[in-house]
Amino acid sequence: MNIRNRMLVISLWLSVIGFSTWIGGTLYQMLVVVPMWSVSPPDSVRWFFHTTQYNHLIFRFFGPPFMLARTLPVLAALIIGWHLPRQRRALLLASACLVFAVVFTLLYVYPMNAVLFERAGGHLGTEEVQALAERWIFADRFRFAVGVVGFLALMHAFRLPLPDEETR
Repeated sequence: MNIRNRMLVISLWLSVIGFSTWIGGTLYQMLVVVPMWSVSPPDSVRWFFHTTQYNHLIFRFFGPPFMLARTLPVLAALIIGWHLPRQRRALLLASACLVFAVVFTLLYVYPMNAVLFERAGGHLGTEEVQALAERWIFADRFRFAVGVVGFLALMHAFRLPLPDEETR
């Protein structure tokens, strides 16, 4: 196997590991954490974010440094594997989904986080906190769906044979 293909394989492995941890962490958050604070807003929002260490810990897993750590291997795989048309298509889709999810998170989800998580609903009324919680949950599910599409595309690229291996 040539060096370029080895670099591609390493990038693909790092991409799969990074994406897998995000999928698993997001599923855990969706199934365990979100129901804790969204059960009866605004009381549950205020209780959860005022009495737990969630805000101090969550960015250690989902924060920008880890967004970058999950994104770079996918983009590296795209660049390294650009000469392979089948991998390129799958990696373009995976990269587009991942970049969309990161931008969507930074521009749409994080402003909601500032109100819901950091200020525990702030001075918003009951209906406003409920609506914001519902909007956050929908955005999180949408972001997850886009991420799953990207992960499936990445897994497709991961399983495609490399040219050196096809000739054996």
